[in-house]
Amino acid sequence: MATKTSSCSSSLSLFSSPLTIDQLIDVLNLLKRCGFPQRRWKELGLTLGLLMDSLEAIAENYSKVEDRFIDCIARWLRRADNVDSKGGATFDSLSDALKSMNENAGADKLDQEKRKAKAIGIFNTHHPLLSQSLSDPVTVAIMLQREGVITGQVLASVESASPSVPNQREVLLAAIIVAIESKYSLLQTFASVLCKFTGNVRLGTVIQSAYDKTFNGNRQLIPSDEAQESSESSCSDSNKSTPTNVAPFYIPQYKSRDFDVLYGKFAKMFSNVRKVISKCPPSLEDLKTFIEDFNSDLEGELSMISNLQGVMRLIRKNCSLTNIVILEAVVEHFEIDDAQKYIDDYKREIDESCRSLSVDLCLNEPFDVVQASPPLKCETATYLYERPEEVGEGQDDERNNVPQDTLSLWECVG
Repeated sequence: MATKTSSCSSSLSLFSSPLTIDQLIDVLNLLKRCGFPQRRWKELGLTLGLLMDSLEAIAENYSKVEDRFIDCIARWLRRADNVDSKGGATFDSLSDALKSMNENAGADKLDQEKRKAKAIGIFNTHHPLLSQSLSDPVTVAIMLQREGVITGQVLASVESASPSVPNQREVLLAAIIVAIESKYSLLQTFASVLCKFTGNVRLGTVIQSAYDKTFNGNRQLIPSDEAQESSESSCSDSNKSTPTNVAPFYIPQYKSRDFDVLYGKFAKMFSNVRKVISKCPPSLEDLKTFIEDFNSDLEGELSMISNLQGVMRLIRKNCSLTNIVILEAVVEHFEIDDAQKYIDDYKREIDESCRSLSVDLCLNEPFDVVQASPPLKCETATYLYERPEEVGEGQDDERNNVPQDTLSLWECVG
């Protein structure tokens, strides 16, 4: 494994630090694996920051496209001409150059290489601990084989290494790194499997945490106290006051703008409704009495309010992006028809937005390992439903044998 680790360290350096001329062969091999057409060497050089004079000199010095391509990359690695102004000799600047040249397939393969190298780096970082502490390698191997991480042949090799646990570990770990090299996300599956075994939970958690920080690091924690403090931003589905023990949840950072848009729609709707109500307000006492009947928990706060604006602030406080029931109830009860159209428009917009909004939530407590792992095959169930009209004669008896909970789902199809 020492050779594999050394090789990985060399590969990982391509993606984590500025490149140097010493890595020329590594960069050339990387571009070759990604299928970059060497005939576009001049355009690539210009995109990376080399001057036309330098590229023309390369063309004069070499007649073969391959030699021109190699010299172009070498000059880039030496940071010649305006390379530094284009981001320097780094993997990211190379990837950006390919994308700007519409070599998207090559850029995607570059990114895959980067993810693979990082996954292998994580595995190798934890390899010493795995080789010493991995519990019950045979049982772990059985589950990994069921999950498609290793083959039956590898499983047999692990089993045949008994009774030496260190040998079993060595065989299994060697197969794991081969699997990760073919598909980097199998590292996540490996971590998930480890977490199913009491003796390996800590190992699995540490690896999963490293995986999340590397590949899912663009996440934002919304603390419970912040969620409680900003009740307008609460996503509670309750029409009561937001409870004090709101659980923190995780939102990918790239989704934050989607929520800003939703908050803007809510603010616009509420402002319009408030203006309509202010033009012809109901009796303050009638309004307070109705809200108290709607939610008796608000009695104390209502007793401290002496004007319409205070009541509207309380209503807003008890609304969320997806739950404006208290506001709807007030508008309906006092027949404020001009405000209803703003509510209807908002509900339609929020419904459309929520259908397209996908957020990974991690409720109940803040985890170091965000629940981003895909379910294992052993944790999934596949249901096959037929529409009632597709059930032919003679199948009724079979259907009657379906468990009741499954049958109720069947009834809902169509």
